[in-house]
Amino acid sequence: MSEEKKQQNMPVQKGGAHVAKSGSNVSTVSAQGGSAGADSEASGMPKRNKYADKMNQKKSRLNKGMRIGIGVAVVVLLIALGIFLVLKSRNAGTEETVTQTATASRGMLETYIEGSGSTAAKKREELGRDLKGTVSEVLVEVGDEVKKGDKLVVVNPTETRKELETAEDELADARRGVTDAQAEVTKAQNAVSTAQKRIGKLAITAPFTGKIIPVTDSEGKSTTYHVGQQLSEGEIVGYMVDDSKMKLSLYFSAAYANDIKSGQTATVSVPSAMSSVSGTVSAVESAQKVSAEGVKLFRVVISMDNPGTLTKDMMATATISTSSAGEVYPAESGTLEYSREEAVTVQTGGEIKTLNGLDYYSYSSGATIMTLTSDSAQDELKNAQNTVVTARNGVTNAQKQVQAKQERITELKKLIADSTIKSPIDGVVVSLNAYTEQDVGGTEPLVVVADLNDIIVNADIMSTDVSAVQPGQPAVMTMYTNDGTLTLTGTVESIALEPTQNNNGGQGSMATFPAVIAIDPIEGQSISIGMGVEYQITTASSSDCLMVPSSAIVYAEEGAAVFAKPLVDENGEEIPFSETLPIPEGTEGIPPEFQLVPVETGISDSSNTEILWGIEEGTTVYLSGPQDLYAEMGMGVAVG
Repeated sequence: MSEEKKQQNMPVQKGGAHVAKSGSNVSTVSAQGGSAGADSEASGMPKRNKYADKMNQKKSRLNKGMRIGIGVAVVVLLIALGIFLVLKSRNAGTEETVTQTATASRGMLETYIEGSGSTAAKKREELGRDLKGTVSEVLVEVGDEVKKGDKLVVVNPTETRKELETAEDELADARRGVTDAQAEVTKAQNAVSTAQKRIGKLAITAPFTGKIIPVTDSEGKSTTYHVGQQLSEGEIVGYMVDDSKMKLSLYFSAAYANDIKSGQTATVSVPSAMSSVSGTVSAVESAQKVSAEGVKLFRVVISMDNPGTLTKDMMATATISTSSAGEVYPAESGTLEYSREEAVTVQTGGEIKTLNGLDYYSYSSGATIMTLTSDSAQDELKNAQNTVVTARNGVTNAQKQVQAKQERITELKKLIADSTIKSPIDGVVVSLNAYTEQDVGGTEPLVVVADLNDIIVNADIMSTDVSAVQPGQPAVMTMYTNDGTLTLTGTVESIALEPTQNNNGGQGSMATFPAVIAIDPIEGQSISIGMGVEYQITTASSSDCLMVPSSAIVYAEEGAAVFAKPLVDENGEEIPFSETLPIPEGTEGIPPEFQLVPVETGISDSSNTEILWGIEEGTTVYLSGPQDLYAEMGMGVAVG
């Protein structure tokens, strides 16, 4: 660290530049020479000449003879200086032609990044931020040591209690909202069910097994239907009848009321068909009527099989065989009816899509007679389904409102319970923003407690360096205090996954990644929070590694290589390298005893590079010089 840096009390924030250092000296044979005046340039401050006052005094004028002597002496000195510079230049040219080499040796090599940060307590609790009311007691002062559970500040949470009452009223409203929303869902679901039933009724089916009789007009003509015809809801398209059996209702004199019973045999006569068929009494009704002659009558229903010649409305009469009264005749004749008859009606209006026969066609129960299509019915269903979705969303939103109100009530109850602020940790009061009778509005913490026995460094890692930083890497830190500097050690504990925009003077506006460095404890030494530090994080290291100056590394098509001279054994014989590469044609300046040897490199710092494989310790390597040497020559080896 420079003297200038030591004079600073606080660090200027660094950009976290990637820096490296090595722990081994590499011996080299190189040209001699040095820069004059290096010490004066390094001082950075002009020094006052101690003879300045005397030099500024008015001096007596020399006589002419003395001035001539001095002039001659100056000329002689200039000539001597010129000869010296020429000789030095020649010697320097001779020295620069000396071959530059180095010896591969072992040592410590590491790379690190550096930057700045500040100390902070790992455990820090801000208390009373959300409390609203009046401070009734303040039991601590800044700097007081407290234990977990100690009372710090007491607040009368009057405003919080008012908020709680309001929140409970809002919760009741929210619950009513859920009930109303659920009722809307039920209503919408019923509408969907109704719409689906209406669409289902677009298919007109036979209500039972039988024959369909067409609708006729006043002149007895059958009504005709065709595909595409529009039908209205309630319109009758035919009559489904069961004509396999017929029934006949007749009125008999009340005098035979006790003689006629269900199940008795009857003979039915149909004059228009000039036939008679056998039937059975199927019902004896108690209802009575009086004939025009004043005779009381009761109705009897007779059922019979249809031989295929009987139709509705044929005039007929019948006699019933009784055991007590013999053959009994009705008071008047009647007309035949189908045993079952039902009008086939349009349940949902629409346009005929498909059509089967309507004129006396026979159908099984449930068979389709015709199908309709209705855009309005489909729209009704779609609207109802959309209403269900909307209603369900309403329920979800209402339930979320209830949950939010419940959570808020829980928070407010906790705030009221926590109106007596207690320390959640062992620590020290580092900030106090409360005094007795103070009205607080829940905008800032009333007291802050921190554990000053566990201090960390909050560091900013530049985005260009963050990929090299991992938890567990060692760090060395310099903390600046009023008394000077303090060296700390520690370990990277965590690195944020997302960057933050840094706008301070040190880092500019470059994005940085917050990191936490855990500080190793120092016995008998306390570390203050909020102090500026400069850190060095070791990102890679290799101890007792083989290394060469980085300028010895060249790059051929096969990869990294060095120009190296073989070692010799105890007999003076060269020990061949395990592998060599041909030196590209046209390469100049390489001494003939050096061979091009492929190597595998490891980590590098600003001066040296680790050699993992290729040469051994003690091998002499050629320092190739500027990287662009071979590039300028257009050869196949690039020197690095």
